[in-house]
Amino acid sequence: MQKLTASFFILLASISYGSLGIVAKFAYEDGVSPSMLALSQMFFGLLFFAMLKPKKLRSFFTISKKTAFLLSLGGAMSALCAYFYYSCLSILSASTAIIMLFQFVWIGLVLELWHKKRAPSLVEIFSVLLCYVGTYLSVGFGDGDSNFYGLALGFLSGAAFAVYIFFSSSLCLEEESDTRAFWIILSAFTTIFALSVFKFDFAHLSAVLKWGAICGILGVLIPFYIYAVFSPQIGAAATSLIGSAELPAALILSVLLLGEKLEGVQIVGSLLVIFAVLAVFAVEAKAK
Repeated sequence: MQKLTASFFILLASISYGSLGIVAKFAYEDGVSPSMLALSQMFFGLLFFAMLKPKKLRSFFTISKKTAFLLSLGGAMSALCAYFYYSCLSILSASTAIIMLFQFVWIGLVLELWHKKRAPSLVEIFSVLLCYVGTYLSVGFGDGDSNFYGLALGFLSGAAFAVYIFFSSSLCLEEESDTRAFWIILSAFTTIFALSVFKFDFAHLSAVLKWGAICGILGVLIPFYIYAVFSPQIGAAATSLIGSAELPAALILSVLLLGEKLEGVQIVGSLLVIFAVLAVFAVEAKAK
């Protein structure tokens, strides 16, 4: 039951994360640049977390330097994911960007197999295959995007996200979840700040603050805390597979918020992804 509960919360975090692409498109229409959106997202994520845990802030700095460094590496990976993904969205179509981001599914599985020195289970192999078939059906077979730089950014976002999930589920598990989440969020903001320091643009400050606050909740506060608390309970592989629920969430939100229409093949693809997630849920429900 504990693993099933953890899987449910990881699903919630994935849905929250899946909404970022839609929010980014709204932000771009308001004149917000990719770097400013990423920076404001991490800033508000850190601010909101600190506001929720004011009495514990001092205790967060009592951990060892080694622990702080390892957690900061995880946060840096999450920041790179956001930075690369937002940059990719500004170059390629959302469909192609999602395909490249979804490389985190197999990368996350490989990282856990390497870490635990085990072979993949049949369910894991089956789920990964379903995720990719469903992904390509859901977003179509490409729309001519061939910008190598954009594709590279998309792949790097997926790789960074996979490493972040691996760090969240594998490192410094002896520390309290609040402490782990704080250092991951703090280092994410620091990394984004360093990457964006020469790209500050305050021409659309009100839009930056508005969309940054929304992304701070959906892309940092909710998923970072959930991953810190629950991903260690099910591991990086299951977290990555359940994380593929971002795709159907993004498609549903695109219909509800952007007025886009889904073709029959996209619906079939989304159902395949959902089925793959349910397969992982079934395994976790049986786990003791």
